Formats: sequence, structure tokens, C-alpha cells
Amino acid sequence: MTAAPVLPVPYVAAYVGETVSLDLAVIHDVWAVSGRRLSYTDPVASDWDLGVLWARQKTHRQGKPQYDELHTLRQRECMLHRLCQVCAGPALDPDTGLLAWVFHKEVHAAAGRLSKPPTCWRCIPEARAACPHLQQEAHVYTSPDYELWGVKGLVVSSGGSTRQDVPMADLVTLEYTLARALVVHVSDLRREPAP
Repeated sequence: MTAAPVLPVPYVAAYVGETVSLDLAVIHDVWAVSGRRLSYTDPVASDWDLGVLWARQKTHRQGKPQYDELHTLRQRECMLHRLCQVCAGPALDPDTGLLAWVFHKEVHAAAGRLSKPPTCWRCIPEARAACPHLQQEAHVYTSPDYELWGVKGLVVSSGGSTRQDVPMADLVTLEYTLARALVVHVSDLRREPAP
């Protein structure tokens, strides 16, 4: 009897054991545009980056992988440094100077916003073999680069909270956002043959 193959876990995947409770409060802040901002009840300076509060998670990669959930810090690291979401190596193809993305559905626009980091060409076959969605259908697109657009997160207000994408230009809304992922704007997406 042979053991089932162990599937590789993408670098950006979150693990059950990395979840922490998020005790939030709205605090007075003289540096905030509105004079108030969302914070943790026990804030530390590293909670904020790019002017927004980020969801905390442990970083030990222990417990069961959650393939459908991105780890906040690892996703941000991949987006800011153009790293592969699977192996965390450079995502930029040195031969073409392009970044690649793999989708399980066809993309119908040449430009748009993404919160999913790129995948290096070396990892595309592995991703297609491991991901059930990509086994059914895989579409590869490239672009020369991308620009930081905003964040995907939970916007807290007196009426409750909503999940939404918030542009970096919306400083007031960012002050009440618990960010979960960076969002970038990609231009000149081009379909490529899947390896």
C-alpha cells in the first residue's frame, strides 16, 4: 500500500494554527485625518503598514493549511517584493521581464485589480498539479508589472462592518479598515500558453 502524495503548500496559504483573536477598538489619534482610527486594544507599531491597520496572524506555518485563505503578512510580502505565491522566490521571469498569474477561469479584461500574488514559471506546473481548480481549467496571463492600488479588508463603522476593497487614496476609510491583503492594479494582461 502506498501513501497518498503530500501536496505542496503555497507560501501564501494560511494555517489554522496561525489564527489569533482580534480585539479591536476605535481610538483617538492626532495623526489620523479624522482624528480617530481603528486599532488593537494592545497596539504595537508593527500593526500598521502603508498607513493601514493589518490583521494579525502568527507566522509559524503550523496546523492544517487553509488553501483558500491567504496569510496576511506573506501575501503582502509577495506583492511588495514581486515574489512567487508558491515558492516565495522571485516571480519576475528573467528571460521575458514579465510576471505571470494562473487563474482557474478565463480573464476577460486586459487590466484590473488583483489581490493574488504572481506565480513564477517554475511553479506553474506544480500549482496546476496540486490545485483541484487548476486541474480542471488553468489560464496563464502575464504583465510587465503592477502598481499598488489599495487593500482588501474589513471596514468598521458605527453600523457594523463590511468587507471591501479600499483604495490607498481614501485615507479616511483606510483609518477604519482592518486590512487582509494588498490589492494591485495590473495593466496589459496577456494570455499565454499554460506550461
